[in-house]
Amino acid sequence: MSIDTAPVPTTAADTSIGFEASIAPLMQPLLAYFARRVLPREESADCLSETLVVLWRKRASLPSTENELHAFAFGVAKGVLANHARGRVRQSALGNRVRDEVRVSAPSVVDDDVRDALDALATKDRELVQLIVWDGFGVAEAGALLGIRPGAARTRYSRAKEKLRASLAAPND
Repeated sequence: MSIDTAPVPTTAADTSIGFEASIAPLMQPLLAYFARRVLPREESADCLSETLVVLWRKRASLPSTENELHAFAFGVAKGVLANHARGRVRQSALGNRVRDEVRVSAPSVVDDDVRDALDALATKDRELVQLIVWDGFGVAEAGALLGIRPGAARTRYSRAKEKLRASLAAPND
């Protein structure tokens, strides 16, 4: 006499096939629920997928009747929507803080003459100057970022500064 110790599914939602079959009719209504409430609308699919993950994790305790499952799924969706809204508020607050920080610390718009003078430099020299002057790196650090040895970086930076001085001192045509 053998005893089968495998758990017997008590509802259709206890098996993966049963779960899919019981949740499939809810997907369109849930997506519509999110599409009417979530901006940008593209994020409504993300909310639906989060809802489905929660339902999957709770599949062993899902209600067995269709009406109860419908109400339960929409209850989960309401929680996902609340989490999404809180996340958007946090994201917006962080974006505002970053924008404020950038306004305070970002250099002013580069003058056209300076931009033209920088554009006249070789690409590596231009990037070296920008890393040093705009981004606050030391010459050796900026050189290392660009794959240039410290001695070569100092030489290139010195030559680039001379070219910039000459270019900015020349009369504009």
